[in-house]
Amino acid sequence: MRTASIALFACGLVFAASEAWGACGCTGMSVARATGSTQIICSSRDFGDFKECTKRSGGTRTVCTSTYEYACPVGVNSKKWGASKPEQKTGFGVTATLTGTSSQCTSGQLLALTITGDGKTEQNPHINPTNSTGGTGALVAGVTFDVDNDPTHAFPAYPIGGGTATNPKFGGDNYRWADNAKVLIEREDGLFRWWDNTDQGKAKKSEDASWRYKFVSWVKGSSGQPSCACSFDISVDWGPGADPNTTYTQDAAYSSNCNW
Repeated sequence: MRTASIALFACGLVFAASEAWGACGCTGMSVARATGSTQIICSSRDFGDFKECTKRSGGTRTVCTSTYEYACPVGVNSKKWGASKPEQKTGFGVTATLTGTSSQCTSGQLLALTITGDGKTEQNPHINPTNSTGGTGALVAGVTFDVDNDPTHAFPAYPIGGGTATNPKFGGDNYRWADNAKVLIEREDGLFRWWDNTDQGKAKKSEDASWRYKFVSWVKGSSGQPSCACSFDISVDWGPGADPNTTYTQDAAYSSNCNW
């Protein structure tokens, strides 16, 4: 009788362990945003001439052990005044720390934005679909994200696309592993990492323009494991003949396990 009890207990332990390793959880997420720094992405895929990042391979790598290393700029990383069309880019890098089987976690990004120029609201770009998050508390307790993944639609307007505080509306912004041929994303044991670089451009130096972005970068755990979400606003004010003023601000209401 004693032997049988021990055997049953041992079987229970084995079953619990197999369940744990079949799941994935996100224990923390951070966002790199300091101007002048870089986000390093390790990739076995050669993206060729990825013009916004520096590709390193072989002995030129400094961090990665996989085939290629990409050093991507974050913060305000370019400024082009030109003769007629001033442009700049504003980057950020996301790193999520995972436990368990990373392939069981899903990742993505949500976005709402508003662009204005000389007092007029401009047309937002089209949605770049991601994995739908769905469900109350799927990423953030008490919040149900209303995610539009229709690529024929424009991104919803900032700040929450006409939704409510507990049911905000966003457009999908990709950054899922399944589309790694289209976006620069890394998946290694214990982490997901990706990078984004927003574009701002105005028709002429004298234009008074502004950009308001609200991002939610997220990784969803599986089988009841924790999820991560870092929500933040990027504000760009670019007055006539002036340098652009760019700020990043966390939105704690739509964040979970976020190390801002």
